[in-house]
Order: sequence, then structure tokens, then C-alpha cells
Amino acid sequence: MRIPGENSYINIFPMFVYVAHRKCSINWKLKGPTIYNRHNLVLVYKGKAEINCNRQTFMVEPGSLIYFKPGDYRKGHTFKNDLMECYTVEFYYTLPTFKNNKWEIHTLDLPFRPIERIEDKFLFSRLVELFSKFTKTYISSYNNKSSRGRALFMEILYLLTQWKTENYVYDNTQKVEQVISYMTEYYTKRLKLQDLADVISVSPSYLGSIFKSVTGKSPITYLIEIRLHKAKELLLDGHPVSDVAEEVGFKDLFYFSKCFKKYENLSPVQFRQIANNDSDTFIDSRF
Repeated sequence: MRIPGENSYINIFPMFVYVAHRKCSINWKLKGPTIYNRHNLVLVYKGKAEINCNRQTFMVEPGSLIYFKPGDYRKGHTFKNDLMECYTVEFYYTLPTFKNNKWEIHTLDLPFRPIERIEDKFLFSRLVELFSKFTKTYISSYNNKSSRGRALFMEILYLLTQWKTENYVYDNTQKVEQVISYMTEYYTKRLKLQDLADVISVSPSYLGSIFKSVTGKSPITYLIEIRLHKAKELLLDGHPVSDVAEEVGFKDLFYFSKCFKKYENLSPVQFRQIANNDSDTFIDSRF
């Protein structure tokens, strides 16, 4: 069973078979053609190699991402005057999802071609850092190395699947994440667009542009949603509506009620009444 949607990748559960920081010797080869029944991601950061996947030949160099999926024929070699150095991980994965009060197992293809070129220097630098940490964790003797390694690999996979979406710029994403972090800490204050732009030293118009490209929302809309998310927690905990409005940063009760109804299609009082009768109805999946 295959499920669609770009956010589905965050639920992948990987099982690692082989992880290595490979510094190839002149004798290194992928003797082929060979077939594996597992996935293989390789990030090249130095040197060159010639890789053949399913009878197509590719030249790889620093910035190349190699992906072999199960069943691919593969072979390859490096060059004696420019030996390849890379990180490689071979793995299986499954995709468990919780639906209708039960767990289901799905499959979802990874969105990579056999050879990809990562031109974004900020993204590439971050990927090299993560692969290095992941490799060191995997070969360590930490008792919890599996969970540590899985967390690092999931960040790698998240960045790569986001990179495959249209108009993804890693540096912009980092800037937007800084602003979101500031919002979640100071959402109770009277924040204006200029205040948010000052966090990353850009103009309000530029912030609005990159924020929309990364999140699909304006900064102020995102801020309102953070406030409403917290407001729903306080309402369910029994706080008076007038107190909730002030505690989450709204300037007055009328404006709070107006925003709440616009985003939730219910007044704050209606939300609390219905939610208290059916707590499962209002599980918030946006955060």
C-alpha cells in the first residue's frame, strides 16, 4: 500500500545494514553488475568516480548524491589521480502510520534519481556535517547509538526530501526556522512584522517572501496559528476566555474571538464545549 504526500517521509522507520566513511583506494570498485535488495545513499564530498546504474553511466564528483534502490544493477570505480571520498549508508525502511485507531504499514518510494547534484552549498555543508556525525555515531559503542543514529539519518532524509521540492533553498529555510523559533518563545508579546524581520536582519518584504516560499503562509498568519494552538490548550484546561486572549498575545478579546472563529470555524466557547464532549475530535496535526 502506497500513500502520497511530501510530509509522509517524516514517518519512515529505517533499519541500517551498513554505514561507512569511505576513502577509496585505487583498488576500490563496485564489482558488477551486482544487485542488492536494500537502499543505498552515497554522498560524495571529494574526488571522482564513474558509476553505472542499470546500464547508464554517470560521472560523480563533490556534491553528488548517489541513490541505488533495491533491484538496481550497479558497478563503478574511482580514478587513481582523484580518489573518491564519500559517506555511504545501506538500509531498509518501513512506513508505519496510525490511522483509525490502529497501526498500518505502507510503502513509499524515495524521490531520488540514481545521481543527483546538490548545488546549494549551504545544504551540502550541512549534509556533510550530518553524515559525519551519523557515521561516527553508528561505529560508536553508545548504548543508544541506534536511536541517535536514526535521529541524524531522519534529519538527512528530511533535508533531502525537502530539497527535492520546488524552489527549496536551505539558507532561506534556516532563516525561517530562526523566526519561527523566536515566535514560539515570544508569541505572547505584541510582535509586528518588523520585529520578526529584525530577528534575521532582513526587510519585512524579504521575510514575507522567503517565509511564504518555505511554509506556504505569511509570518503573521503563522504567528496567529501558534497563538491559537496555545489558546486551545488553555481553553481545554479551563481558563476563562478573556484570560486566554491576553495570555497568548491578542490585543483584545474581540479580535481573539474573531481570529479563533476564522481559523477554527467555532467560537472559543463552542470549541471548549464540543472538545470536552469528544476530546479526540480536536487533535491538532498542524504542529
